[in-house]
Amino acid sequence: MLTDREKWLFDLHGYLVLRQVVSPEDLEHMIARCDEWHGMDEDELPPPLCSYDDPVEKPTAARAILHAEYADPVFDRLILNLPIMRVVLALTRERPQHLLSALTVNIPDSDEITLHNGASGAWRNPANDYQAADGDVFATFINAAISLVDVPDGAGFVCIPGSHKTYFERPGHIDIRSGPPTVVNVPVNAGDAVVFTEALCHGALPWPWRDRPRRTMFQRYCTSYASWTPGAGPIEEHQDLLSEGVCEMKRQGGFQGPKRVVERLLAELNGDAS
Repeated sequence: MLTDREKWLFDLHGYLVLRQVVSPEDLEHMIARCDEWHGMDEDELPPPLCSYDDPVEKPTAARAILHAEYADPVFDRLILNLPIMRVVLALTRERPQHLLSALTVNIPDSDEITLHNGASGAWRNPANDYQAADGDVFATFINAAISLVDVPDGAGFVCIPGSHKTYFERPGHIDIRSGPPTVVNVPVNAGDAVVFTEALCHGALPWPWRDRPRRTMFQRYCTSYASWTPGAGPIEEHQDLLSEGVCEMKRQGGFQGPKRVVERLLAELNGDAS
């Protein structure tokens, strides 16, 4: 499902930029819901929505609201977004599981998002593996950052290209402001997605515009047979709020064959909607 050029780019850099994967209508809807929820106190959010960090205890942390798919069908649909799933299916060899959604807002007062990753050299976490072999690329933990707004050069996502394959520890003086060629900034437009392996060292430059916050939906996927995700899956008491396909995508699976929802996605990608 990935072209040879996409495989080369992902292996080289550790990420791909997918253009215009969300319609303007859905973007407008998601921005409205994002602003509505982020304008609420924690106890006002409709269950199971909650913040990753308590905004009262950590008022300067960029607030990330989890589980938006349970509260709105547009966010539910985003989990199975076909252009994004084309890449996720290829990277997981058609064995994906949706782990988490985080609807994040960054403003000038937000804490800096420093460089971080899930793997480097002798400190490598086996849960965040990356491999390239037999003409394919493979990643066990994938992040899709879908931007709801334009993010120009000089703000937003930065990374160290190729760091998903590094063996050596990053020098302490390298940070989000180090600049190219070591640290690159990836500008995107509203509706674009950056899909990257969590093994990639990444962060974000500060957001300078108070009147137009940076709004991003992060979708995290892993290989569905991973034993390192205990407790992952649909939230039992709220799973009736999800579509059948998303509910299945959140469940663990095995090596034996793809999930039914994956088979449907593959049929769509192959032009067979029957």
